[in-house]
Amino acid sequence: MENKTTTVDMLSKKDLVIGTVIAIVMAAIFSLLSSGMSLIVTFVPGIAFAWLAYVWLYAKQTKLPNSEEFLPLFFALLAVQFIHFAEEFTTAFRVKFPLLYGGVPYSDNLFVTFNMVAYFIFTVACLLAFTKNLKFLLVPVLFYIVYGAIGNAISHTWWSLYLRSYFPGLVTAQIYWIAGPFVLCKLLGSRKPLSAIMLLFALVLVALLTIFASPTALGAK
Repeated sequence: MENKTTTVDMLSKKDLVIGTVIAIVMAAIFSLLSSGMSLIVTFVPGIAFAWLAYVWLYAKQTKLPNSEEFLPLFFALLAVQFIHFAEEFTTAFRVKFPLLYGGVPYSDNLFVTFNMVAYFIFTVACLLAFTKNLKFLLVPVLFYIVYGAIGNAISHTWWSLYLRSYFPGLVTAQIYWIAGPFVLCKLLGSRKPLSAIMLLFALVLVALLTIFASPTALGAK
C-alpha cells in the first residue's frame, strides 16, 4: 500500500489576504488586552514579524514542509511552552511583566485563560493548516514560533540582563534559543530569511523592551 504524504504546497493570494486580516485582528486584540504597554511592546511586534515571515513565504512561493515532517516539530516546540508557563506562573510573571511597562498585574484568571486559549488556537491552527489546507492559519502558527518561542528567548534573557536579576520565565526560555530558530527554518526552508528575521526582530524587540521599561515600578512593589 502506498504511503501518502500530506503537503500544504504554497501560499495563494487569497491566503495572503486572509492571513493579513488575521494578523491585524490579532494585533488589535493584543492591544486591547494589554495592561499598560506590556503586550504592545512584545506581542504586537511579534505578530508584525510573523506576518513578514508569512509574506516572505508568499513572495518567494516557498513550498511548505509536509505534515509528517512539520507537525511533530511544532508540537514539540509547543510542549515547551507548558513548562515555560509553569515557571512564569509560579514566579509572578503576571505581576512583574505588566508593572515593568506601566500597567497593573494581570489576574490569575485572565493570565491562565489567555494562555490556555492561545495554546488551543495554536494547536488547532497548525492541524488545520497542514491537514485541511487552510494555509492562512499559518499566521497564528508563525506567531507562536516567532514570538512565543524566539521572542520569549530574547525577551526573558534581555529583561534579566537589563534588570541585572532573574526575571520570571528566564530558565525555560533558554530552550527556545535553539528550538525556535530550528522550527522556523524548517518552515521557511532556508537559513537566509531566518537570519534576517531573527536579527531585525531582536533589534526591534530589544529597543522597545528598553525604551518603554520602567524598572522603578518593580522596585516600588
